[in-house]
Amino acid sequence: MYPGQIMPGQIWGWIIALYLFLAGMSAGAYTTAYLSQRLYPHLKVIRWSGYIVAPPLVIIGLVTLMIDAEAGFFHPWRFFFLYIGNPSSIMAIGVYILTLFTPLALYRAVVSLAEIWRDGGEKKWPLGLDRFFARPPEWLRWFVEGRGWIDFLGLVMAVATATYTALLIGNIHAVPFWNNSILPVLFVVSAFSTGIAITLFTATAWDPKVQEHYAPYLALSTSLKGLELFLLFALLYFSWYGDQAAKASTADLLWGRLALPFWILLVVLGLALPLRYELQERKHLLAGHVPALAASVPAGDKRPVDAGSLSPRLFATSQIMHLFAIVGGFVLRYLILLAGHFVYFLPTW
Repeated sequence: MYPGQIMPGQIWGWIIALYLFLAGMSAGAYTTAYLSQRLYPHLKVIRWSGYIVAPPLVIIGLVTLMIDAEAGFFHPWRFFFLYIGNPSSIMAIGVYILTLFTPLALYRAVVSLAEIWRDGGEKKWPLGLDRFFARPPEWLRWFVEGRGWIDFLGLVMAVATATYTALLIGNIHAVPFWNNSILPVLFVVSAFSTGIAITLFTATAWDPKVQEHYAPYLALSTSLKGLELFLLFALLYFSWYGDQAAKASTADLLWGRLALPFWILLVVLGLALPLRYELQERKHLLAGHVPALAASVPAGDKRPVDAGSLSPRLFATSQIMHLFAIVGGFVLRYLILLAGHFVYFLPTW
């Protein structure tokens, strides 16, 4: 029991939730692309999709952080103090990680664009990019051709970014609901889950035929979503049997002021529905159907479906499920922030 008054309150709002969400999803997209590059090098569209969406996501996330801090546009020099003020703080460590991850993600996006240009017949591109890709300066050749060790360093920084976004709010000791060992793991799992979703969403919009190769990605995605559901309710279970502040946060989510968005937007639309769809899709992919909406294939029909004959309804369903999963990642972070009950510590004298 804490020697203080338990008060509901909002320490951080939707902007910080958006920052945590975008940075984590960017890390998940980069990780998905890297694993695709190593394990399934022939699936170029999926790899390119993950690498290309990763940098704008983390950059937009950083911009939202600057807006929330009210420093980026009015007092930009304040950010230098994050580097030199307290290097051991979780915020400073996060700044170091993002300072490394952002240029590494941008570098890999440029390499991907060069690969797309070569794969597309080396046609003329705007802004003279075709000339840059064809004859880069000697000292920038690595920037176009790519280097495996730089890709791996980007993976390390992506994992570090996902971990940092998970640990940031867990470092707030005055909010018992956040300060536990389950929440960081939940956020890391969610980061990789939404990273897969945004990568597959982009790849499907790019080339719908790529859905016939989604089976291994869906296997990982369904595992992550199942783990996410387990961790979410484990967090609520242990918080309910914890101190009064964490118990009040749990009550807010389960049947209190946040119950409606928790059950509808997060549990049903953000997790359960995409999980059910992906399980059906993977089942039909493994059975030879392309792609996978169970209702689209008559019972007992084992004939493979040509990837070129995908119906608009099927394409739309797949994309909607990916969007639900992505929105669910943001809702998870926003609700966790809103549910925090902080403790005003009282003096003991």
